[in-house]
Amino acid sequence: MASLPPGWENQALSLAQISWLALRNNPRTHAAWAQLQAQAALLGQARSAWWPTLSLSVPLQRRRTTSAAGFALPQQDTASPNFSLTFLIWDFGHRSALIDQARADVRAAEFAQNATVQSVLYGVQQAYYALLGQRALLDAYRAALEQSRQALTAAEALHRAGRATVSDLYQARAALAQAQANLSMAEQSLNSDAGTLASAAGLPLNMHLHLAALNVDAPPAMMQSVASLMQAALAANPGLRSAQYQVTAAHAGLSAAERSDLPTVSLGADQGWHAQNGFGPSQQYSIGITLTVPLFTGFQHTYQVAQARAQLAQARASLDDTINATRLSVWQSYYAFRSASLALPSAKAQEANAAKALEAVQAQYRVGLATMQDLLSAQSALSSARVAVIRDAINSYLALAGLSSAVGTLSPPDGGMGRQP
Repeated sequence: MASLPPGWENQALSLAQISWLALRNNPRTHAAWAQLQAQAALLGQARSAWWPTLSLSVPLQRRRTTSAAGFALPQQDTASPNFSLTFLIWDFGHRSALIDQARADVRAAEFAQNATVQSVLYGVQQAYYALLGQRALLDAYRAALEQSRQALTAAEALHRAGRATVSDLYQARAALAQAQANLSMAEQSLNSDAGTLASAAGLPLNMHLHLAALNVDAPPAMMQSVASLMQAALAANPGLRSAQYQVTAAHAGLSAAERSDLPTVSLGADQGWHAQNGFGPSQQYSIGITLTVPLFTGFQHTYQVAQARAQLAQARASLDDTINATRLSVWQSYYAFRSASLALPSAKAQEANAAKALEAVQAQYRVGLATMQDLLSAQSALSSARVAVIRDAINSYLALAGLSSAVGTLSPPDGGMGRQP
């Protein structure tokens, strides 16, 4: 299992550092690279058809013959080395079509690798912001727990002074128990999100990662329109580009299939030697041109062409589906970001007002002008407002990360997340 580089154990890791770890350790990136190498090797195999084929065969034989009368003839030892050359001169573009298909497959694999890299990075971003948000929520629940303790302390003091009922004590204790339960659930969610981030980075699940706190006061911004982002996605999204090259490869595959039953012209040459005990060595050579005309192959060519046409139709349909999915992803991420961004100022205002309202109710409760229910309601309103601010901020970061992934860029549009810690 991978570990942190030296010196990284006690420092607050940035998103860029965790992304680097993920690209180095995540097995998906290794598999995508291996797939690209395999596809490049297939292109080399296709190009090898332009080279002549050379072969050397060396048959060695020992033969003993017995006549019908029972006499054994002398043993014969022979050696017949033979060197041959074969070169395909003309095939009406069949091998060129195969090379075009393999080249398009390599380009498709390159963009598929890019798509895998971006998918891994997007997974890291999701886990990173989810963990930061959960840590911020944990702080909010800790503050709510402290407020519940203060409310219980105040209720106990007033009860001893005869200015609060036992009902106030029970309400305050119930609120404290609920705050403790909320904090415990947040801690469990924090452990789960920490394991998710460690897994995305290819690290042990129990490894503790130091991260900077989330800056909710400077959320990301967006200046581009959804139309311009869709246009950028159609030009840059690696999954879509891979699908485009798959269509190109399918076109070339159909061309190769249609040419597979055309005549071929080949050059052949060989030279051989023959040596046998009791006789002097001899040699022979030949050179010639061969015309091969396929006449009947059991309808194999017909089915090959039909298969290639079906694969082309499938590739086109897959491209159309990828285009629709890309547009939808950009659309949804854009408006998810807009929604979270527009909701965040309102949530901040609600938090500020809830904090002032709680201060007023606390003062009123101490002098008997507010009930315990009023105090607990004010505390709950402030806690809910804090949670809303954190969630809206996290949603804006996550939506912009999703928008970046949908467009197909490694950095967010407009550099919006550059202001995050």
